[in-house]
Amino acid sequence: MGGVVLANACGPCIGQWARHTDDPTRKNSIITSFNRNFAKRQDGNPNTHAFVASPEVVTALVIAGDLTFNPLTDYLTNEKGEQVKLDEPLGIEMPVKGYAVEDAGYQAPAEDGSQVVVLVSPTSSRLQLLDPFKPWEGTDITGLKLLIKAKGKCTTDHISMAGPWLKFRGHLDNISNNMLIGAINYFNNTADSVKNELTGEYGPVPATQRDYKAHGIGSIVVGDENYGEGSSREHAAMEPRHLGVRAILVKSFARIHETNLKKQGMLGITFADSNDYDKIQEDDKIDITGLTTFAPGKQLTVVLHHHDGTTESFPVNHTYNAQQIEWFKAGGALNIIRRQMA
Repeated sequence: MGGVVLANACGPCIGQWARHTDDPTRKNSIITSFNRNFAKRQDGNPNTHAFVASPEVVTALVIAGDLTFNPLTDYLTNEKGEQVKLDEPLGIEMPVKGYAVEDAGYQAPAEDGSQVVVLVSPTSSRLQLLDPFKPWEGTDITGLKLLIKAKGKCTTDHISMAGPWLKFRGHLDNISNNMLIGAINYFNNTADSVKNELTGEYGPVPATQRDYKAHGIGSIVVGDENYGEGSSREHAAMEPRHLGVRAILVKSFARIHETNLKKQGMLGITFADSNDYDKIQEDDKIDITGLTTFAPGKQLTVVLHHHDGTTESFPVNHTYNAQQIEWFKAGGALNIIRRQMA
C-alpha cells in the first residue's frame, strides 16, 4: 500500500507526530486506532480533528481515502476498473509465524554495581540527576501564597503539558517550566497568568512559583473536581514538588495523580465541604494546621488570612495511610527507600 505504520506508543499519543502540512491552520481530519482523540493529542495541532476506530476500519478508510466510506456496503475501483469490495477481516490476533526479534534490547546489569558511576553533563538541557526532596520540617505549614486557583477541568496535560515539552522529561528543572501553564486561573479566566504576591504583577505560573521559591516562600495550588485526571504522568506531581509548592487542595482528586503526589512527599488534601472552594481569595495567606498529629482518617485544618485582615478556617480531608504519612514526613517515598538501602 505504500503506507507508513506509526507505533501507537507515546509519540503520536502525546502530540509528537511530526505531520507535514503546507498550512497548519487549515482544519483537517485524521482517523486512528489509538486510544485518545482530544485536541492536539496526535500532532499538536488544534486544527486537526481526530476520530478513533478499530485498526480494521482505519485501514479500510485509508485504502478508500474517504472518511464516509462504508466497507460493509461500498465498492472501490481496482486497477482494472472493476468495482470490488474489501474482504471481511479475519481477526488474526497474533502473527501466524510469530515475531522476528533479533535484538530484544535487554542489557544485563553489572554484577557489582557499587563502582558504577552515572555521568551526566551539568550543561545538558535534557538530562539532570535528581536531588532528594527535603523532608517535612516537623511543624504546621504556614504563610503559604496562593499560586493558582484552577477553574474547571485540570488534567495532567494542564499541569504538565506533553508535546515538545517531553524532550525535557529527563531534566526536572527544565520540564518544570511547563507547570500548570494550561490551567485556567479562576480570578481572570486566563491560562498561565497568575498574580505574583511579591510584585503585584501577573505573569506565567512557573516564573511566579520560581520567585516564591527564591524567597523561601511556600505556596498552595487549589483545584476543582477530579483534579489530575488523564495520563498518570509523574511529572505532574514532581514539578510542583520541585518548585516549592507545599500542598494541593482540591474538591476531588483523580486517583492515580493523588497517589503520585503522595509518593513525592506532597500534601494532597480535599475540601470537606466543596463550597469552601469559594472562600479562597486571590491575595490570601494560607496555613495548614494539624500536621504535628497527622494520622489516618484525622482531618486537617486550613486557615485563610484574607487581605482585609479577616480570618476564616475550615476542615479538610485526606486519604493518607500510615505508610504514606511516612512518605510525607521523609520528603518522598524515594527518601525512605534510600534510607533503607544505606
